[in-house]
Amino acid sequence: MKKIVVNPDLCTGCEICALICSYVHNEGFNPNRACLRINHFDNGVFNSIEFCQQCEDAVCSKVCPEDALTVDREKGYVTFDEERCIGCGKCVKHCPFDMITINTATNKAFKCDMCEYCVDYCPNDALGVFEK
Repeated sequence: MKKIVVNPDLCTGCEICALICSYVHNEGFNPNRACLRINHFDNGVFNSIEFCQQCEDAVCSKVCPEDALTVDREKGYVTFDEERCIGCGKCVKHCPFDMITINTATNKAFKCDMCEYCVDYCPNDALGVFEK
């Protein structure tokens, strides 16, 4: 399975990854609408970035009543079919990493689709794709 990983020694917390993610997926530059989460210490010093873990035994895919989330072994990650999603929120509730949200514009689930734009646009090469 593939997943996006961060090298915290190279990351400055600039949020370009979140901005490009929100732009590509939600047509606006809003880090709060990105498929990733940037965590900062209380004093503003960068801490970490969290991404969907692309679980091999993905609970989100098991609880989805419409099979909108699927572990795709060929692609190497959990795929999401927005057309099948009914916005019930079961995947959001059961994700152990809290990395699935409901998109307020569509009322459907929203998660990392491994587009890798965040990796491509990171100015410090702090992000990469890990495949196990």
